[in-house]
Amino acid sequence: MSKVGLCVAETVIAFTLLVLATYWMKRKGVLKQEDSPVFARLLTQAVLPATILYQLWTHPMSSESFTPVLVMFASGTAALAISWLAGVLLKFDRESTGALMIVSSFGSSALIGYPIIQFAFENNTWALAEGIVISELGVGLPIFIFCPAVAMYFGGTFRGTEDLKKLAKEYFTSPILIAVVLGLAGAQMRIPEGIPVVDTLREALKMAQGATVVVSAIILGLQLSVQPPRGFWALIVVSIVVQMLFQPWMCNTVSNLLEVGAENRQILILISTMPAAILGPVFASRYNCAAKTATMLTFTHIVISPVLVPVVFSSLA
Repeated sequence: MSKVGLCVAETVIAFTLLVLATYWMKRKGVLKQEDSPVFARLLTQAVLPATILYQLWTHPMSSESFTPVLVMFASGTAALAISWLAGVLLKFDRESTGALMIVSSFGSSALIGYPIIQFAFENNTWALAEGIVISELGVGLPIFIFCPAVAMYFGGTFRGTEDLKKLAKEYFTSPILIAVVLGLAGAQMRIPEGIPVVDTLREALKMAQGATVVVSAIILGLQLSVQPPRGFWALIVVSIVVQMLFQPWMCNTVSNLLEVGAENRQILILISTMPAAILGPVFASRYNCAAKTATMLTFTHIVISPVLVPVVFSSLA
């Protein structure tokens, strides 16, 4: 097995064990599926804002990163539009279309992508730093901006135009969007290290960031079901094609057209090939947007990634 394949397998197995442990606790009554919204609120109201603020604050974008970030953002946005069109043409219900859009648009670079970059570009600290900037601004930022909006709009609680004002107010005052604004502003201020109050705040945010994977795994485990939702197989085929095949192809093609450097192009391919973001089911659960469907799609992406990611990367890179 290649280094990339081995790294993906190790990360996937570790995360899967966390999800299955939560599922076992649900079956034993230690946790209940009704607890999922509580964990979703904890993640979206506290843990994620802290993570976003820390990542954006500590990883300012350089001029060399601008084009790769733009390519990454464009591929995710195109995938969002294509998955919506597929939902309309295949006549998926409203909530399932929203779940498909969330799952198919932006990859899970932080969970699996960073370890893969470390393996693929061994002893190359620049590659990891560049990968972090590209993924946080080209993938992470759109996840936090677009996915909650999609989940709110397509969720079961949305009743039409009369809810638009309420939706807009909730969205623009959400801790996630506030954290995005503060993080981007903090990066531009470039506050130096060595200031006790600032260093303490950064360390606290870093500690909160560590809870992201665990809380996300708990939410997936609580939402996981052995019975696939109706229309699941059509949804998963569309999602895999859009997320894990179309996006890396588009990133590779556009990167060649824009003459992006070889290493940045390879980083783009790796990040865009990643399975669906584990945050998708979180937003789906938070806003009643077919959370079980989003969970099954995401979990399936993660399970097949040890095979698909190395194949796609080797064929394009």
